[in-house]
Amino acid sequence: MNLTLRPSGGRGEYELAGRQGDLGPADLFGRPMFLEILPGVAVNAHCNCVLRDGKARIRLTQTGRNAHPSVLIAGALMLPKPRRERNETHGAVVPLWDRFVMQTVRIDVVLRPGGNVLISPLTVRIENGDDVRRDISFAERMARVVRVWTAAAAVNDLADRVAVAVRAHISAFTSATSTQAQLAGALPDLHAALGSPTGDLLPILEARYALGGYARPVGDLSDELDDDDFIEDVGPVSPEEARVERVRQWRLAAARGASSAAFRRDVREAYNSRCMFSGKRLPRTDATATAGVDAAHILPWSLFDLDVTDNGICLSKECHWAFDAGVLRLSHDDTVSRYVVSIPARIPPAALAAGFDLGSFAALVGEVPLDRLPVDAALWPSRVYVGELNRFLDGLAV
Repeated sequence: MNLTLRPSGGRGEYELAGRQGDLGPADLFGRPMFLEILPGVAVNAHCNCVLRDGKARIRLTQTGRNAHPSVLIAGALMLPKPRRERNETHGAVVPLWDRFVMQTVRIDVVLRPGGNVLISPLTVRIENGDDVRRDISFAERMARVVRVWTAAAAVNDLADRVAVAVRAHISAFTSATSTQAQLAGALPDLHAALGSPTGDLLPILEARYALGGYARPVGDLSDELDDDDFIEDVGPVSPEEARVERVRQWRLAAARGASSAAFRRDVREAYNSRCMFSGKRLPRTDATATAGVDAAHILPWSLFDLDVTDNGICLSKECHWAFDAGVLRLSHDDTVSRYVVSIPARIPPAALAAGFDLGSFAALVGEVPLDRLPVDAALWPSRVYVGELNRFLDGLAV
């Protein structure tokens, strides 16, 4: 589905459009909406979808500070504050504070057991009245935000207004009980602490905490997307498939981070370039430019521990793909204190229908031998991270 800004008199209205599998906007009417900031972490958006003038429109459930979903998404991403009046936004670049609109947000939508709606942003299109446009990957941008959170959380100086404002931002956007005022106020407070810049807040914070090193503005997809990427119907995608895809996108985002080179090196060294799942040792050689193993994140959204070694595993290229695609799962059996590789129940029938050969992956199922793990047990995959990942993939995290 899409969350889209439509003209409505002087001020635009946000509407839900399209379908996701069997779900349409009418299935969501009147249900409380939660906004997924990180996989497994959602905030109350204090709004719902209602039928107005024949349209599925978003309405706040409280009066007070503007905490519309577009404002919350901009706030979470540390973008400048958007407007809803497109014809009053101008400039040669976007985003500028109060001079752009959040035109379309591509979202996954899930009905949760409690009767509320989980909205998971995928891609954000921002633009202004001069038709200057940017398309942003929510996962990539949030991965940058998490690194700023990590840096600011390490600053203990209460006189540092910026660090204090970033910590308030963390608190607001990682709690399901955050009030409308806390969510709506986090971005303006951070903006003020930075001296009220007109442009993008995130690069300023990255420079402050020496988090640069990106080859491009990470998260900017403007050269990769076109209007077809914002089609309103996504087809019969199951919630399980949507969760796996979101984790894959987050892992992609984490791998592009400025600190990912050190993470890759540390994980490969800890495992001696041996794949944890297959046991194959595939180091770089004098005759090959690269190793045959990757450092794969377990929790690509992990707060404050994104690039530590126990949040990674060493996998061959093939196993890395299977892990990201949800073909192979890693768990920890506490009864025997061993790591276990498995194939989720939904995979074999889908593989059979597609003529996909699962044989090489089925051979990896079972307990992981101890000699495939790092010599230092402190570097073994965190059981906490593995458990949190599986709770999310099983739909139990939020």
